[in-house]
Amino acid sequence: MSQKLLFFVDEGGFEDYTPLFIEQGFVVDFEDSQRKATKLAKKNTYQVLVAEFSHNPEFRDRVSNIESLLATLEGNSPDAKIVILYDELNQPQLDQLKARYRMDVTLSFPIDKVLLHQAIS
Repeated sequence: MSQKLLFFVDEGGFEDYTPLFIEQGFVVDFEDSQRKATKLAKKNTYQVLVAEFSHNPEFRDRVSNIESLLATLEGNSPDAKIVILYDELNQPQLDQLKARYRMDVTLSFPIDKVLLHQAIS
C-alpha cells in the first residue's frame, strides 16, 4: 500500500515540492484551497501533511488558515506526520496554534530541501 501525502499551499510563492515527495515514494494530493484540502482529509487517510501556514489579522475566530485542516486530520489521520511551512514573521501566531494542535516539524522560509526531505522520511 502506498503512502499518501497531502500538500496544502495557501499563498505560495515558493518552489513546488511535489517532485521531492514523489521521489520519496508518496502519492501526493496537492491542494491550494483550504476547504478542498479539508474535504480530502475527511475522505482519505494520510501518512504526511505538508501545509503552508499563514496568518491574516482579519480572521475573526481563528489564528490561521489551517486550523480546520489540522482538526480534521487529527480525527481522520491521527498518526499522520505534520510538517508546517511558515514565514518567521508569523512565529507568534504559529506558537499559538502549536498550543492547540500537534505539529511534528516546522520549517521557516526559505525551505531547506534537505530538512524537508528528513521531515517527511
